[in-house]
Amino acid sequence: MIPHANADDHKEEEESNEEYEETKVHWMIAILLNRPLKVILMTLLLAILIPMLLYRFLFFTSIIRAPSDGYSFGSCLVPRAARLLCGVGYVPEDECHSECCYDIDNHVCFHRFPSRFSYLLLQQWTEEVVMAPRINTVPFKHQKSVPGIRLSIDEISSTHLSLTFYDAETTYLQGKKIDNKTYTYQVSSQEMNVIVSGVNGTIFTSANGPLIAADNIWEITFKLTNETIYGLGELPLTEGTVKVIYNHDGGLSSLPVIYAKANGSYHGLLIDMQTPTEITIGGDNNIIVRSITKTDIKLHLFLGPEPKDIMRDLLDYVGRNKQLEYWMLGAHVCSEIKSEDNAENDDEIDDKEDNEISKLKKFIANAESSNLPYESHCGIRPIVFQAIHNNTDVSVIESGEEVLRAAGKRFIPHVSPYIVVSEVIDSPESENNETSAEVDIYSKGKHIVETFKDLFLRSNSSKIYVGTIKSLQAHVAYPDYGEITDDFLEALWIYKVDLDGVVLENNWPLDESLKALNETYKQLPYFSKSFEVAFKNTPRWNVSKPLGHEYIYNHNKYGDNFAHIFDRISQNITKFSSSHWRRPNDIVNRQNISTSWASLHSELVEAALGGVSGHWLWSSPICGDTVNFNTKSQMNLCIKWYMAAKFMPLIKIHSKDVARDPIAFQGTQKALMITSLNERLSFLPYFYTVLQEGPLLRPMFYEFPHSEELSNLSSQFTVGDALLIAPNLLPSQSHVHTQMPPGTWYEFWSGMLIDAKEGEIVTMTTTEADFLTFIRGGFIVAMQQDIKTSAESTRKFSHYTLVIATETVNTDEQSSKFRIANGKLFISGDMSIRFTFNETDLMIVADGDDFSLLCGADPVSASIIKEIKLYGLADQDNNYDHHKQIDTKIDMCNLKNTSQIIYPILS
Repeated sequence: MIPHANADDHKEEEESNEEYEETKVHWMIAILLNRPLKVILMTLLLAILIPMLLYRFLFFTSIIRAPSDGYSFGSCLVPRAARLLCGVGYVPEDECHSECCYDIDNHVCFHRFPSRFSYLLLQQWTEEVVMAPRINTVPFKHQKSVPGIRLSIDEISSTHLSLTFYDAETTYLQGKKIDNKTYTYQVSSQEMNVIVSGVNGTIFTSANGPLIAADNIWEITFKLTNETIYGLGELPLTEGTVKVIYNHDGGLSSLPVIYAKANGSYHGLLIDMQTPTEITIGGDNNIIVRSITKTDIKLHLFLGPEPKDIMRDLLDYVGRNKQLEYWMLGAHVCSEIKSEDNAENDDEIDDKEDNEISKLKKFIANAESSNLPYESHCGIRPIVFQAIHNNTDVSVIESGEEVLRAAGKRFIPHVSPYIVVSEVIDSPESENNETSAEVDIYSKGKHIVETFKDLFLRSNSSKIYVGTIKSLQAHVAYPDYGEITDDFLEALWIYKVDLDGVVLENNWPLDESLKALNETYKQLPYFSKSFEVAFKNTPRWNVSKPLGHEYIYNHNKYGDNFAHIFDRISQNITKFSSSHWRRPNDIVNRQNISTSWASLHSELVEAALGGVSGHWLWSSPICGDTVNFNTKSQMNLCIKWYMAAKFMPLIKIHSKDVARDPIAFQGTQKALMITSLNERLSFLPYFYTVLQEGPLLRPMFYEFPHSEELSNLSSQFTVGDALLIAPNLLPSQSHVHTQMPPGTWYEFWSGMLIDAKEGEIVTMTTTEADFLTFIRGGFIVAMQQDIKTSAESTRKFSHYTLVIATETVNTDEQSSKFRIANGKLFISGDMSIRFTFNETDLMIVADGDDFSLLCGADPVSASIIKEIKLYGLADQDNNYDHHKQIDTKIDMCNLKNTSQIIYPILS
């Protein structure tokens, strides 16, 4: 039965509805029931709420009253990515300067924008104007600001200028001005801001950031570009990168140069600071420079517009190494594997000496039987100076040189700058966790230290400062090599040896004693974690020089001063230095490199950036040089390192504890290592030629500055203008992806044409025995493939092979295409050979007339070309898979009697 309502019930329901309709509906319910109105209100609510949330979580809300000085208000609404730390930065709120902002969620003290920490320019800028600080105290322990600074702008050349901010009370500088320049600059008032512009726009701006000057802390923030920056060992430089200019283990090996890309061109910056300086890459490409200095901050700007132009201007300013000799390109070998003998009496000492000499002789014999090519050796043991000279040690060093001379190898000992004064004795540490420096160095017989005690670094107690070297288990003292006398040098260097060169190790200088870093934090207004790392294994920052001058401001020159004494010991010898400061004639000696795949990649990047930063001669240890090396687990890595090293400017094989030279291995591994060293020797004619005019290993942005696709690559490099390497830098990597540069490219060894456009990725299979190398069309590379056991003997006695990689071009007059290529062989400053291929013929011309180097009684170079490889022909014209190979005999000595040699390759 269907349910239904009776009439009476229905009547009651109608009355009820009439009563409901007369009831007033609440406005909130009306809104909820009104869909269009609800959407409108929700939209308005979100439009208000979202900005408030963004404001709350991305910015800092603060109540800011207008400053009483009437200058810029400054806003705390700074995106987190662009914030600049004010003072130390991560501090409790009560330690944040009142003129800074504070993020209560992240406990960060940061600058307003514009920063209130600036200097005021109350009139039109000139070199004479003294600027006063807007705020009388700085964020670093609320120290007083330097009361007056000046800005000097030196127009050095049409594409190079420098900016120096300095204390007006202690110095006066007057920058020169020139008429013809490609830049303009503006120093705006009233809160000083510096803007430098080039042809393509702004290349430098202080960006309304902080400019701080106080006792032992100067800080400046600036921007070079909104695009990409490179340098300081990083490719590219990214936000959060921190580097320290303070020579130490793991510090910068090259000049602190930054390349910046903007609007299709490049400009560069050199941070010209000798004092301890921290460089931080902040958000939004801000560069923050903080220096522990009392005097100034100096920056150099180079306008480019290409990276090669920047490097040219840089080298014009700092100079460059012009002492490259051919033999230096060969491998340098050193072993510090200690004898297991523990000699106690004279007979045992004599036995140990004999064992060490025998070990060196055994290495030389095995190297000769294995045809291991190397050029120099460090001898039996490194040279470590002793307060009391050990006659046995001197005898061993001299015997090592004699053995090497007999084998026809060069002697390049490794030398450290400190002087051993006593053995380390276990003693309690002081209460502040600092190793006691109260070592008795005046005991009987310590004649060098006693006699020349006024020439050593000193501790605060006016006693000679003593450090610790753990590997020697010894206490050491540090001569101030900038002040030493001829008498001191004569007493120190008693070795009767002829030096071909010297490797200067640990010359930061190294000091592994414990230091009271907590006290350092208290005494220096800005002492960061990065400074803590830099200061850890160097002498205490507050030691003094002999005449009472503060050591910290001269620390970076210690290695240069040590290198300088070898100019006095032996004129014009080659110096490999682990510590540099603006001494371009010394070769970079990379030291303490760990054995890892990451380190191999890093060494390639460091060498490439070091080269374009002015250090063309750069030495890197194959397979690293630390004590941690595992022959079994790191075998494949070591083989790959040997392959990569053949393209490094200079190389060394430095063994500690475990041998890593090829004769320490067996079978295929040994063969691959020796093959890599032989291939390096075969490339040396090309390398030697390239290094006369530019760096060898180069980052892609440097060689192809206009290619957007290649600019940020750090996994492939050019070798000079003609070669490209794309290493496989991962364990068990079976494929290599190469992003091809513009132009025509061939696989180097086979001549196979790489069919790809600019920026296109080419994938090629690879094995442990491969190291992909390409040659660029339009170039001729001279090689020597009949390898001897040294660079000089190979150069002198091995015939040449010319690899001609053709580039097809259109003529100006017709649409017909021609194959061309050009190359050069540098012999000396007075003699070079130029090669030109023009479709069918090879033309050879001499630049210079010193034919004695090629054709004299004792020539330095072979003169015969016995083989030509031609790349880029049609398949039917090749006699190998991808190239035409021609056996010939072209004697370049014939150029004595004719202006050119024309050799028909295709007839």
